[in-house]
Amino acid sequence: MIPPTNQWALMIDVTNACVRSCSNCTRMLGHVKQFFYMSVEQFAQAIECAKTFASDSGPDLGATPARTKVIGMIGGEPLLHPHFECLAEIMQKAIPNKFQRGLWTGIDWRKSRYSSIIQDVFGYINENHHKDPRPSLHSPVLVAIRDVVADEDQRNRLIDDCWLQKTWSSAITPKGMFFCEVAAAMDTVFNGPGGLPVAANCWARPLADFQEQIDRWCPQCGIPLQLRGRLDHEEIDDVSTSNLKELMAIGSPRVESGQFAVYDPSNPQEQRSCPWRYKQ
Repeated sequence: MIPPTNQWALMIDVTNACVRSCSNCTRMLGHVKQFFYMSVEQFAQAIECAKTFASDSGPDLGATPARTKVIGMIGGEPLLHPHFECLAEIMQKAIPNKFQRGLWTGIDWRKSRYSSIIQDVFGYINENHHKDPRPSLHSPVLVAIRDVVADEDQRNRLIDDCWLQKTWSSAITPKGMFFCEVAAAMDTVFNGPGGLPVAANCWARPLADFQEQIDRWCPQCGIPLQLRGRLDHEEIDDVSTSNLKELMAIGSPRVESGQFAVYDPSNPQEQRSCPWRYKQ
């Protein structure tokens, strides 16, 4: 793993409401009973604390050559936030370089009422409509590595080498600062204790400060396994036994509706997929 200062991006999760309900979503949105919308005040605080990431963070260790650092607005679907225009304005004022202001969206923003704002504010737009010419496969998030890899040393090696944590981002949610955006989402879905306080340069804290999050959420995650993906439009999540138990305990809507498949580690068809990819 690498500390947040050496990641490519720092995401601010403004909502987990979405227009889609994809299979194996990294935000696990099918299991959320009530959506959140980050308040304008929370977002302003997050931006104030995160803005120095764009200029003062360490080198991007997740790619060669290193990429321009980005602070991203993400969801769910950020365009569903009732105060999206205000959030965009706050971001624009705080981060001088347009190409370090990012937006992750699954909506055709050019046809939205925010098109001119988005074009003006964001220099990096990650647009995914889940309508690729080829099938879009999402690798399982909720197949817990603790249920698949029995050997603790091997499990820890895989976790420490997690491709997503190394190549992607940390995250700020209404519940705090997290070393990994998937861990942040798990904390929301599973009613976790929250992250570190959102304070000045919270992104610069050493990885050791996030150890409690690592110990809590990484064994519950399936990203390091790089398992075979599922078509996003199936709206089915692959889950392992321990995660299924926890999802039942929180009253997951997707579990209650039967939109899940229990992972069978003995089935060779379930095994490795394209490496270094979540979306195949």
